Amino acid sequence: MSIFKVLDLIRWDLRINRGASWDSIRAKLLLIEIRLEQFCYGRLRQNPNVIKHIIWLLIRGFGSVFQWFLCSSNIPGTITIGRGLRLPHPQNIILAGFADIGEFCTIYHNVSIAWNGFKPVIHGSPNIGNCVLIGASAVIVGDVCIGSDVLIGAGTVVSTSVPDHSRVTGGKAQIVERYNSEEAAVPGSERHLQDPYAIWR
Repeated sequence: MSIFKVLDLIRWDLRINRGASWDSIRAKLLLIEIRLEQFCYGRLRQNPNVIKHIIWLLIRGFGSVFQWFLCSSNIPGTITIGRGLRLPHPQNIILAGFADIGEFCTIYHNVSIAWNGFKPVIHGSPNIGNCVLIGASAVIVGDVCIGSDVLIGAGTVVSTSVPDHSRVTGGKAQIVERYNSEEAAVPGSERHLQDPYAIWR
C-alpha cells in the first residue's frame, strides 16, 4: 500500500466521520492510527526478517495500547478495510486481524468480527462486502461471507454467509431479502456524506 493510497483512505475516513463530537473525534483518531498500522504492515511484510518482525510487534503493541485507552477497541493493522468506514460510536469494537471489510461500511459499538479459532486465522476470518451496516453488539464469526448492501441488526449473531441485499435480525440470524429504493444515495456522493444512512434508503 503506497503512502498516497493511505492518505486517500484517511481522507475518506475523515469525510465520512465528520463532526466535532467526542465520538467523531475518537473515530477519526482511531482510523488514522489503523491506516498508519496498515501502511507499516504492508511495508514490513515485504522481504520479512526477524528485525522487521520485531518492529511490527512494537508497532502493533503501541497501536493496541493507543486503541485501548482511546476507546477500548482492538483493530489490528493486518486487517483489510475499504474507504469510508464509519464508526458512529467507536468503543469496544473488536475486529479479527485478517478480516476483509469493503467500502462505505458502518460499524456500531460493541461489535465483534471474529475468526474461527479452529481454522487458520487467515482462512477463518469474515469477509464483508460494501455498504454493510452492522448494528450495536452484533457478532460475526468464522469464515463467512457477508454480501454487499446488507443491514445487520443490533445484537445479531451471524455465523453463516449472507447474500447481497439482505436484512439480518434476531439473536439467531434471520435473513430477509431487501432492496434499496430509487431514492438511495450513491455511495461516496455528497448526499451520502451529508446523510450516511442515505445509501440504505
